[in-house]
Amino acid sequence: MTRLTLAEFRTRSGEFDAAVALSRKESPFCSSSLWQLAAHDHLHRIPAENRHFIVEESGSWLAFVEREQPGIFYPFEAAWMFGCPLVGAIDETIDLLERSSREWLGGAAGFCISGVPLGGESHSKLRLIEPLVRHYQEFPSTDCMILDLDDGIEAWLSRRSKKLRRTLHQAEEVSDVEVVSFGQENPEELFQRILEVQKQTYKWGEGSDIFQFPEYAAFYRSLLGDLHRRGQLRLLFAKSGGTDVAYIFGGIAGNTYRGLQMSYIEEFRSQGLGNRLQLENVRRCAGEGITRYDLGMHAPYKERWADRREVNTGIFIVW
Repeated sequence: MTRLTLAEFRTRSGEFDAAVALSRKESPFCSSSLWQLAAHDHLHRIPAENRHFIVEESGSWLAFVEREQPGIFYPFEAAWMFGCPLVGAIDETIDLLERSSREWLGGAAGFCISGVPLGGESHSKLRLIEPLVRHYQEFPSTDCMILDLDDGIEAWLSRRSKKLRRTLHQAEEVSDVEVVSFGQENPEELFQRILEVQKQTYKWGEGSDIFQFPEYAAFYRSLLGDLHRRGQLRLLFAKSGGTDVAYIFGGIAGNTYRGLQMSYIEEFRSQGLGNRLQLENVRRCAGEGITRYDLGMHAPYKERWADRREVNTGIFIVW
């Protein structure tokens, strides 16, 4: 059982991600070090004196940071709480959490465990400890909308409504728009291309665009750079007359694609560019063997695309 500093965790992030790949069927992208560290570094203001609680033993991992008040530990990403800070076989990580917190924190600590699929194995195993702890409380977490591509895109399309299939066909018929992947640009150049589109959206005009908040802009810039360096970036642009008019941005982890952002210039709203980019992205992901396509948090329009809604819960425990 080894307790790591944040700096040591960064150097061993590859081992952590390998453990995520082996153990996390749900939210593997958001449980990875890439997502967790980007959120830790940019979304949350964590005072230098706050403690990290990062523990590894035989391939099982815990990754928490103290927030809100002394002795209360959260996942690195606590904005949406998509990922899970327990990585490895659930029985082993629960045991590791109990032993390590008693050894290094004297048992006087509370842990917020996120990214637990409602009714799944992890949820069932965690509920068994309720009689053994001083406090156990479940709370709603952020759900995800999932496309299942195990049988390929044609099978997925066959499950969509006739109306959506017709809409997608019409979007692909717009002849003066070309869909292309990113080229040889460096991450900063790509991020600037995204921002140029974003600045011409209706949300930007309203002042409500997520990229207008510095911490979120830094978060997505960090994700884009890390994905680019790892060869996991998936980024398509729609071009009209040689100009970017829309984009779809995401990344992969194993056989999972995770959507991050998608936008189009307002004057092109009627051309269905969002539908066209999403369909092309699904097609390309299916072509490279992606079987789980994660659209992120629930939104009404995503219901037409998704095969299921993955409901997550959070659990707060005090030993």
